Amino acid sequence: MPSRGLLVAIEGIDAAGKRTQSSLLEAWLHSKKVTVEMISFPEYSTAIGGEIRAFLLGTKNYPPEVRHMLFAANRWERKRAIEDRLERREVVVVNRYSESNLAYGVANGLPLDWLINLEAGLPKADLVLVLDAPASAFYNRRGTKKDRYENDAGLQERTRKAYLELGAKFGWETINAASGIQETSQLVTDAVSRLLGSKGRAV
Repeated sequence: MPSRGLLVAIEGIDAAGKRTQSSLLEAWLHSKKVTVEMISFPEYSTAIGGEIRAFLLGTKNYPPEVRHMLFAANRWERKRAIEDRLERREVVVVNRYSESNLAYGVANGLPLDWLINLEAGLPKADLVLVLDAPASAFYNRRGTKKDRYENDAGLQERTRKAYLELGAKFGWETINAASGIQETSQLVTDAVSRLLGSKGRAV
């Protein structure tokens, strides 16, 4: 038996389908009798999450450094809960994780080393899956109800580029998200199956 559970991060630019694919992966793991917990970031229910929401909705302004400190702090709030799941050998599926802060932070002009240090000490993902397609493919998915980041097409393209460059640097796996939901889901579950098999937890 593995001594620790597994942490799978589902990443990508806004409207790439992260929540949908995280939910489908959670359901698939349940169907395979794997104990799984899904977590989404930002978690807006906390005090820090509320500040993030206020910025994204345009009611507060923060410089990039403060924004990314808030995004990181929001994950630190859940550190113990994630560790508890992993200690119980469960699978934790995270809709956005530390890698999101790196990609968006680089796209916002912040130093990569500084961004990495904000997240240092958090549980590391065993597998990072980046749902990828041109930002133009996702832009209309949210209709007119877009927050600041979702409405910034330039930021989305810069972030996509950052995801691909950082993925090559850190070994993240890129998933073609331009196809349909079920096709993308199959690619995601195939990748997670390989991870489970490599850890002696074949399903």
